[in-house]
Amino acid sequence: MADRNSNLAYDLSRYENYEERASRRQENIKSRSAAKPKPAVATPSLVLLIIVAGVMLTFCVTSKANIAAIHAAVVQEETNVSVLRQENVSMATRLEQKSSQKVVEDYAENVLGMQKLDNAQVEYISLESGNKVEIPEQKAGVLQKIKNTFDNLVEYLKG
Repeated sequence: MADRNSNLAYDLSRYENYEERASRRQENIKSRSAAKPKPAVATPSLVLLIIVAGVMLTFCVTSKANIAAIHAAVVQEETNVSVLRQENVSMATRLEQKSSQKVVEDYAENVLGMQKLDNAQVEYISLESGNKVEIPEQKAGVLQKIKNTFDNLVEYLKG
């Protein structure tokens, strides 16, 4: 704030007419609006940029839709796999039940008419000559004789 006793010049614009001030304001507004740049008309590069942006947006949306469809297919296949695993467990359990020893014995007795062995039906074999097996020699063929002769020759040469 200026000191009242200073020698600065007074601002006489305060005392001017209201109409003059209004006309100056109008001139200032006009000069400002003239200084503002007018909006540019769309140039070909701007149009091209908008088209490219639209194409990219379209690709983004379609790729997201494709990803969602593939994800849904994966979820469906995982559900199918879990159902098939449950069926596999069920079938394996049924197979075990059908092939248990009790079921097999029951089938053999009732359907096939088989019976368990009694001690009277068991036959024992005893060997009088001990635990030895004799294999009779077979006649050697022509090729076997040639091979044996060659083996004997090699053995003789080795010393």
